[in-house]
Amino acid sequence: MNHNQSPDHNRLSSRILSKTFPELQSGELLQNIFDSDHQLLRKILSIPPLIIWAVDRHGIVTLSEGGGLNHLGFLPGEWVGKSIFKEYADDPELIEIFRRTLNGEELQRRRTAGALVFDVEYSPFFDGQGHVDGFLSVAIDITEKVASQEELRLSEERFSKIFQFNPIAMCITEIDTGVFIEVNEKFLTALQCNREYILGKSAFDIGFWPSKESRREMIEKVQKEGTARELYFDFIIPNGTRLCTMLSAVQIYFRGETFLLSCVKDVTREQSALEELEKLNENLEARVASRTAELEHAHAILNEEYTKRNRLYNALQQTEAKWRSLVTNAPDTILTLDQAGCILFINHQIEAVNMDDIIGTSIFSYMNQSHIHKAREKLQKVFDSGKTQLMETEGLNTEGKKTLYSCRISAMVSEEKIIAAMVIATDITQQKQAEQELVRRRAELAHLSRLSTMGELAAELSHELNQPLAAINNYTNGCIRRIQSGTTTLDNLIEPLEEMSRQAQRASETIKRLRRHVQKSEVEQKILDINAVIQNSIALLEHEIQRNAVTLQMELSPGPLRIIGDAIQIEQVLVNLLLNAFEAMSEQPPEERKVLIQSDQEQTGNLMISVTDSGIGLKKGQEKSIFETFYTTKQKGLGVGLAISQTIVEAHGGKLTPRRNKQGASFILTFPVAHGDRISVI
Repeated sequence: MNHNQSPDHNRLSSRILSKTFPELQSGELLQNIFDSDHQLLRKILSIPPLIIWAVDRHGIVTLSEGGGLNHLGFLPGEWVGKSIFKEYADDPELIEIFRRTLNGEELQRRRTAGALVFDVEYSPFFDGQGHVDGFLSVAIDITEKVASQEELRLSEERFSKIFQFNPIAMCITEIDTGVFIEVNEKFLTALQCNREYILGKSAFDIGFWPSKESRREMIEKVQKEGTARELYFDFIIPNGTRLCTMLSAVQIYFRGETFLLSCVKDVTREQSALEELEKLNENLEARVASRTAELEHAHAILNEEYTKRNRLYNALQQTEAKWRSLVTNAPDTILTLDQAGCILFINHQIEAVNMDDIIGTSIFSYMNQSHIHKAREKLQKVFDSGKTQLMETEGLNTEGKKTLYSCRISAMVSEEKIIAAMVIATDITQQKQAEQELVRRRAELAHLSRLSTMGELAAELSHELNQPLAAINNYTNGCIRRIQSGTTTLDNLIEPLEEMSRQAQRASETIKRLRRHVQKSEVEQKILDINAVIQNSIALLEHEIQRNAVTLQMELSPGPLRIIGDAIQIEQVLVNLLLNAFEAMSEQPPEERKVLIQSDQEQTGNLMISVTDSGIGLKKGQEKSIFETFYTTKQKGLGVGLAISQTIVEAHGGKLTPRRNKQGASFILTFPVAHGDRISVI
């Protein structure tokens, strides 16, 4: 610009200033600006990222100013005198904008120039007769704004993916009202409802929170400390079920507002298991109190491990960097794998192994050789079907020690394409050890019960042994007398000698059955023929059946019925049920003392055994109490037989059910049928 500006140019500049900066409406102020050689105007227009063009009615540029011109490689005033119709002849869209503006339209457009993005306003100005005298173009460089918006969009997209595919149940709610803004699939699964039912409603609308007071206390904790971690609440899901949950929450900035991000862990099963354990511990006999204390300690360790594994992280943020930090600090080992099993990411570093040395290596190099084939199959299924796979395997922990892991393999999806697999590996070493300890404790308790039962039978079993021993003694004395008299031959001695052999074999089998029943041993898991188990149990009680004058009838399946279990423990259950039946019929006349044993396969596929007696039967309401520890209707006994029998049956995956009959009672055992060709010899 020079000092000798024309009046028309001054009027144009005044219009540009008043258009761009409407606060400058004073004529005196504008006149002072032009009287100072337009230095203020030039300084104002030189501020990036502004670009201003003035074009006359013929399309000739009369003004080109603004610091944004430098971004395009032009100098202020460089375009003055050029025709826009010639310079942009190859851009029909822009030519059309020029023509429409010169026809009196005000237009707004977003334009790009290489990597730059501009918001442009085209405004016509008029002469004193109301005719279009040209137009003013004001362009603002919004490249950084657009880039920021795109970065924000990508960040929220990454947040959304991590949120939706997270194995922890999560929800985003309004802080004040509790209205659900977003929930992930794990949260919908936990509540057993669909997304449409949840979104837009508050937690109180669906009865999720037990009270407004409890939520307010949680919110106050978040606002005071920044986060609320490991708070236990009882929540009611839409179907009416009450869940015991562990909740953690943190404030996040999402979609331009502040919301509450909550993580919910269902610990109902763990809580129920703990309560059941406490109940069992209260009812155990004094002689196993010390062992029970050890079992409680094992369960305490297991519960502590569950708590550590599900401990929520200190803070959740909307950016990828903080989400990565969250994953890195997780107690579980988290990996991402490609289809070939190559490690793309791992959150924990193995001791003495650099993290960079782990990335890019094969996950199979850290696994037990016997598990590699199965792991490859599971990984391929995830990439083929997208369905989550589960498996247990042995690997290395952060200290480089071999550890047993429970692995959850899930698909990571982007734009409807599986790009990787996420593996969440949970250390279950202590859990498995606790389970093994529980099995050992149960076997010990069952052994004690067998000793108690055999103590009651000892007198009767000794009588059963005396019979063959007395027969052997009589036959021996008879043979000696015959030989001494000299009136017999060797042929006459064969028959009594054979009978002596049979009686000795009978005594031997009785002793074997007794030793086998009371012997302490580990729980066996074999395929059994249940009919053979029934026969062995009856053989153990042969003398007891005779002594009580019981008529025993069996209706057994013609074919073998197979289960997987421990023969000694099943025999213990049957012996206990038969002894209870004999006692229930003790007041009946001998001709009415009848026991029926049946075995068959139900239509459901389960194996069924029933023991039915003709005794005094069960009173109404007694079906549940008879299984309580120390409950008994006998003059003798501790009242633990049926309780232990129920424990043994349930440990085999079965069920023990009592039934009241018109006369007597029935006890029905059901077991899952085992499939296989080999039957263990009992």
